[in-house]
Amino acid sequence: YFQISDLHISKYKDLKRGPDLVHLCKTHLSVIKPEIVITSGDLVDAKYPDHVSSTQFAEEWTAYKEVVELCEEFLKPTKWLDIRGNHDAFDVPDLEHPHNYYREYSKQGKHSKMSYSYTHNKNYGKYRFIGVDACPDPGPRRPFNFFGQLNTDRQSDLIKLAQEDTPSNLTIWFGHYPTSIIVQDPPGIKHIMRKGIAYLCGHLHTLNGMVPSMYTKQKTGMLELELGDWRDNRMYRVLAIDNDILSFIDAKLTDWPVILLTNPKHALFQTPSHEPVHLIKSSTHIRFLVFSEGDIVSATVYIDNINLGSGSHISGPLYTLPWDTSKYITGLHNIKIIVQDSLGNENEITQPFSLDGSHPDFKIISRLILMTNISFLVCRFYRLTSLYTFFCGLVKYYDNHYIFITGESYLCVLCNKWLFKLWLTSRTNFTYYSHILFLLYVTFGPWFVGDLLVDHVGCVFVWGIFLKNTFIPGSVTYFYGLFQIITFNIPLLLITSHILDIRSKLRSRTITQSYLKIPFIILLIFQSLLTFKEFPSAYGTKALVIGPVRTGSIIFAIYTYYYSNKVSVQDGRTQSCTVSYS
Repeated sequence: YFQISDLHISKYKDLKRGPDLVHLCKTHLSVIKPEIVITSGDLVDAKYPDHVSSTQFAEEWTAYKEVVELCEEFLKPTKWLDIRGNHDAFDVPDLEHPHNYYREYSKQGKHSKMSYSYTHNKNYGKYRFIGVDACPDPGPRRPFNFFGQLNTDRQSDLIKLAQEDTPSNLTIWFGHYPTSIIVQDPPGIKHIMRKGIAYLCGHLHTLNGMVPSMYTKQKTGMLELELGDWRDNRMYRVLAIDNDILSFIDAKLTDWPVILLTNPKHALFQTPSHEPVHLIKSSTHIRFLVFSEGDIVSATVYIDNINLGSGSHISGPLYTLPWDTSKYITGLHNIKIIVQDSLGNENEITQPFSLDGSHPDFKIISRLILMTNISFLVCRFYRLTSLYTFFCGLVKYYDNHYIFITGESYLCVLCNKWLFKLWLTSRTNFTYYSHILFLLYVTFGPWFVGDLLVDHVGCVFVWGIFLKNTFIPGSVTYFYGLFQIITFNIPLLLITSHILDIRSKLRSRTITQSYLKIPFIILLIFQSLLTFKEFPSAYGTKALVIGPVRTGSIIFAIYTYYYSNKVSVQDGRTQSCTVSYS
């Protein structure tokens, strides 16, 4: 089996993505001869050259269809299973809309509107592949469909697919979004897929190469395997099932020969609850697959740095080598295979294996990314940040002696200075109530109204989007909410507090030092760039004109700065500080 993800075929950028995929089919897939090709989303790029605005382009979908047809000439009778990604749903009002080109140009869109299943029949068993379409419906323009969405109805459809009467040896799930990037109602996608051996996905592009091996095992025992993108890295995945034990290798377009060890299985990916890994202990041969355009010259196997000899070619890509499993009964061991071909290419793989269930741990960063409910976490973090900022304003109701930190260290002195500045701001009615009310508006009020879809206007809140008589729960909107509070609300509050503190020491005289104005000018320029560039570029002029948060922030900042320079502070250095407006 074979997987590719995040093709991003584009009419504007890197026009070689499609031709390189045809080259992959001609050179690699014609050698590997997979029985199934899984294309896990983002088939097209659907972005304008500015990389901000987005829509579906028929030319990109036509190019994708032509690529698949050319590939099929080298792959017959391979089954091509494709599924939508978030880019394939940009600016798609509904599944029946003409902009839903997936329905017309993809291989599976003609047969299945969203999620679907396919049973692969072999002489020795049946293997089910279930595709998960978690794209929002309707699908807004970017950036507000980075997260997938599975409501109760769509999860019910997946439950029906999972519970189909067709018995199978193994079930492999695939989709575009990692489970951590899907906004979902209970019971949740991980519970639905609990009997599957693996979930194959993409979307995160290995975080721009920072996490090249993004794998984990969920608590249900199911493997979740994110694949690097085709767009920038030309990555692909080869999978094989050996005695109902699943193995895989991720490789790049330039990698030759391709080596996939199927017995013993990589210790990190053993799933005893889903596959018969106990068979490894009783096996008589090491088995591995080698794929190359040339003839294989040598295939040498080492275990724990001891040369066991060369593998024997059995048929096709299969090589074997006898081994004595009794020598490796306990603990982890390392197996290395070095392969050379007649074209001068050499490649090697090294991986751990065990016969007693010992296994290394998945990388902590991979586990955090793939096992955390990110939308839930960001939502809670946003709420905590908002509440903390809000309750900081309640120092208005405390005597200033009770808010200070006891101690004489530099850190205590610095904290007390800023606590006093904030307390002074809270005693100034205008600055206090304006900051509190604006924070409440950011949290509960509409951010902007814009053209989130072609011919459809939507209203965006931090907690969700109303679009086309549908409510899309908040997800990436919470990131924008956090960004707004951290880069605008809090800095403006600190700037205002600092100005009031200095003016209290100067007995309310206007501040003349120009350097004190620099932080405000920087904040204003930054906010103005966001206001005029970000949402209007993606969702039209309406997002600028009817944008209370972004556009309103500029007005609010100027208004607050002006009054903090005009308000009369009689004596901010005493507990009995009184404030009045001039």
